[in-house]
Amino acid sequence: MENIKETNGAQPILQLKNVSISYTPGKKAVDNVSADIYPNTITAIMGPSGCGKSTLLRGINRMHDLYPNVKTTGEIYLKGRNVLTMNAMEVRRMAGMVFQQPNPFPTMSIYDNVLAGYSLNGIRLGKKEKDEIVRESLQSVALWDEVKDVMNKRGSFL
Repeated sequence: MENIKETNGAQPILQLKNVSISYTPGKKAVDNVSADIYPNTITAIMGPSGCGKSTLLRGINRMHDLYPNVKTTGEIYLKGRNVLTMNAMEVRRMAGMVFQQPNPFPTMSIYDNVLAGYSLNGIRLGKKEKDEIVRESLQSVALWDEVKDVMNKRGSFL
């Protein structure tokens, strides 16, 4: 990974040190990646399909914790803290993840999936406010007409 930087003395917001990620023993999807990512900069992770870009991002976000066969080695620091020893929910609050495909929580309803960010962060809302957020959110992504009558179906329905 090439790093072209003009940091003006800033400290890295994200540091990767010799990060490797394996789905099966001896077969690395990400092999020995090191990089410093600085605040207020644009960083691109580029490569062909299947080279490990998304795997690396999921590793930073601790999404692999959900799969016991996935092993992450090396060091990942976010704002100077070791991501691999932090509470996973805290990491996910600090480092968001954008997925290529829809990725709803499969056991939650469509309605609850839309509100997940609020509930996972302990934000309490009244029923009217929840309904408004759900409607406006789904309208903004052109899904409202498709799902307005099936809000109680699981997110995997999408």
